Formats: sequence, structure tokens, C-alpha cells
Amino acid sequence: MAKALLGLILWLCIISPASAADTKAPSWGELTPAQKEILAPLEQDWNNIDPQRRKKWLKMAERYPEMPPEKQQRVRSRMRQWVELTPEQREQARQRYKRMEQLPPEKRQQLPKKWNQYQEERERQSRSAPKPPAGGPAAPNAMTQPAH
Repeated sequence: MAKALLGLILWLCIISPASAADTKAPSWGELTPAQKEILAPLEQDWNNIDPQRRKKWLKMAERYPEMPPEKQQRVRSRMRQWVELTPEQREQARQRYKRMEQLPPEKRQQLPKKWNQYQEERERQSRSAPKPPAGGPAAPNAMTQPAH
């Protein structure tokens, strides 16, 4: 879960536009059908999301139709992951995001590369790790066990 959370934070750093102004953001009922379709994973929480964050999601929804299919899939996956986080985990993610935003631009630009390197290393390690035998440990066969 921590790795997924880190990935989500990194993704937010990459796609997040500059802070939006503090004007009222629309409620779920005020969204267009297209916005509702794109933002569907957030429906249950939408009206509880603060207006600034709603605006960021709306800006992402504007860009969504032009995104390549694999990026659209990643965005929807990240929305679902976000919804599954507890309030505490969301707050941790926001705090990490704030710390990442404060990094100098050159360090922020290195984050996606470092994240990809980390993912590749994890893949290599998982491929080289010994695999347990198929079916797991053999359970004793009740038919061959002596009766007590």
C-alpha cells in the first residue's frame, strides 16, 4: 500500500497544475455528464473534497479526452486508489506531496526517473526471487492418516 501511495503522490506531482483560485467549485450535481463519467470514482467523496482540489480534478478532466488510452487508464486507476485510502492515508499523501512540491525543480524532474528505476529494480528482484512450489505445501491426506 505504501508503494501505491508513493506512486499516487508522484503522479499528483506530475499532473498537478498550479494552485487554483479560491472560488467555489461545482458540486457533483453541477458537473456535466462528461465530467461525471471521467470523475466517477470520486463521486461518493466529491462534495466533501475541498474546492481547490475539486478544481484540480476538473482541470485534469478537461485534459482527459486528449490523453493516450494508457494514461487515461492510469488516471482512473489512481482515482480508485485515492478513494480507497483512509482519511489518515490521504493526509499523509498530501503532506508528502507538499514536501515534494518544495523540492527544487531539477530534483522534482528526477522523481519520475528515480521511480521508474525503483520499479524496474523491484521487478528484477521479484523475477530472481525463488518461487514457492505450485499448490503450496502438501496437506496431509486424511485417507492415509491412521485413525486415533
